Amino acid sequence: MPVFSLHTNVGRDKVTVELLKQISALVARILHKPESYVAVHVVPDQQMTFAGTADPCGVGVLKSIGGIGGKQNNEHAKALFALIKDHLGIEGNRMYIEFVDLGASDIAHNSKTFG
Repeated sequence: MPVFSLHTNVGRDKVTVELLKQISALVARILHKPESYVAVHVVPDQQMTFAGTADPCGVGVLKSIGGIGGKQNNEHAKALFALIKDHLGIEGNRMYIEFVDLGASDIAHNSKTFG
């Protein structure tokens, strides 16, 4: 049930369906989860600054039941930052990604929680 959300000041024209699909596949791969449970939500055209400038920037959150924590997060960050830089032009020093390890009872799908 991984969910990746990104708020960015990059324009909507750069946030393509192809990019969303690539993020979805990447999240499934790095977390070892079925892609059928992955949700991706990118919110472009936000009024944002980072380090005092309005250059391309973003704030992301990756939530999952398991697969989050410790050394894993560095590997997840490396993969996500690279993909986002390649497609949206956001440099690594202009974005945060928060990692949230959810309990199975903290999220629901198809009318019930996962635990």
